[in-house]
Amino acid sequence: HFGSSTLLSSNTSPAHPAHDHREPAGESGCRGLLHAGGLHSPVLPVGPMANSSEAGDVGLRGMGWTRWAVLLLTCAGLFGQFYAYDNPSALNEQLKLHMVNAKAVTEGRYAYFFSLLYSVYSFPNIGLPLVMGMGVDRCGARVLLCALAVCVVLGHVVFAVGVGTSSCALMVLGRVIFGVGGESIQVAQNCLLFRWFKGAEVAFALGLNLSVARAGSVLNDVVSPWAARHTSVAGAMWFGAVLCVASCLANFACAAIDKYEGAKRRLPEAGEEQVSFRDIFRMSRGFWLLVGLCIVLYCAILPFNNVASAFFVETWYKAVPLDEAQQRAGNVMSLIFLVSAFGTPPFGGLVDYVGMRTYFLFFSTVLVVIAYALIFAVPPAVSCLFLGIVYTVFAGALWPAFTLAVHEAQLGTAYGVATALQNAGLAAVPLFVGHLQSEAGTGNYAGVMRTFLVFGVVGSVFAALLWQHNAWTRGPLDLPSVEAERQRSKATCLQAHEATERTPLAGCGQLPPGAGSAGGDLSAAKVKT
Repeated sequence: HFGSSTLLSSNTSPAHPAHDHREPAGESGCRGLLHAGGLHSPVLPVGPMANSSEAGDVGLRGMGWTRWAVLLLTCAGLFGQFYAYDNPSALNEQLKLHMVNAKAVTEGRYAYFFSLLYSVYSFPNIGLPLVMGMGVDRCGARVLLCALAVCVVLGHVVFAVGVGTSSCALMVLGRVIFGVGGESIQVAQNCLLFRWFKGAEVAFALGLNLSVARAGSVLNDVVSPWAARHTSVAGAMWFGAVLCVASCLANFACAAIDKYEGAKRRLPEAGEEQVSFRDIFRMSRGFWLLVGLCIVLYCAILPFNNVASAFFVETWYKAVPLDEAQQRAGNVMSLIFLVSAFGTPPFGGLVDYVGMRTYFLFFSTVLVVIAYALIFAVPPAVSCLFLGIVYTVFAGALWPAFTLAVHEAQLGTAYGVATALQNAGLAAVPLFVGHLQSEAGTGNYAGVMRTFLVFGVVGSVFAALLWQHNAWTRGPLDLPSVEAERQRSKATCLQAHEATERTPLAGCGQLPPGAGSAGGDLSAAKVKT
């Protein structure tokens, strides 16, 4: 689940093209950013394109409708996948009744089976984010995007057939196939967006892409219970399949535009590149604290959303007829993603302007603790509103922080490691939650909510340690984006100067002693020429 991230480019000089070891900006630059399988030993880019971000911005803005068409189609291409991902959670109780009546699963085992539907989605993505970067390098983002879009459609169609035939095996198989495409398709989409928006509104483009995708989750929470009530549980799943087909067509159209319009504008294409896992072991302490936060807070929110429908129906709406209770639960659950969908772009702009990322991250962890401590005492809408604010603040501050916690040459590896470990958590936690539900019985969610509360407490510890580390190293995490980029530029120029044993590169200006430290994390990567 990638959030919008501030992508900072190096400000180096055109004075020494002989030392340019990188590929031109464009799709290859995105591969360097989203490379999940590892990178060459860090090499600072020094060449004609290294200090031409303003010229690149002008060129990109001159592309007219094409960039915005790519953005619109990527948003549409992710909408169906987000809608279909949470089809089971929006219909938890109705799906339970459907499967139990068909004698496909016992009532006592249903909670475990339901959790399995989400765990098998995450299992493939424990390793895939580390592989898909290499796939982009060798095949290009377009090929990967189309292949993964087909996996999304095929997976949800198989799942819908499984629901219609009450086949547990088909349902699980469908979710596995859906998981192969569903998570990694965002990597391919981000590559295309980076290719067209590099240096010009890229953070806005990524944020809007995620916001529209989350609107799919909101629509699912509201529409799926209504569709199941007026047709059947299988009919509601097939509506999700229709949206997946529409999103697949949008992705194919996006790939076609990228191919033909990109060729007209001579945007660089994919090439082959050797990769390495060595950079994983060079990551800083700040990076690993961010990874820890990523795991525990996503595991505190997304697995809750999986069981929220059943929780609200069995606790708050148990006196209401099932269909009406399911609809009420869906309406309340939609608040989590509704708040996030509308709040992420403006909050991302606020983070760019004021910085304070560690403070926002700590605030989000405290709010998680409050939300789960009061979840049995306050109305469901209040709990979901709190969690929606958490999701907005957390995602809006976390992913930009990764770009500042590691050297730019390690960004792809950093995102790959974070995404893989996040999915490992999202594979294990639903199974544990399902076990707790099965042991506790219907309507008893105290143990489940205590588990989520513990995640919030652990997240608070990680956030406090991150704040302390950033303050101690004078790191850039709490600086506004412009100032943080300026600090990174000084570090980059000084490192390039030390590596080449020349005077400061043109465009860098005179660097004061220690200007390249960038708070410790940015200076951790050594330069090799």
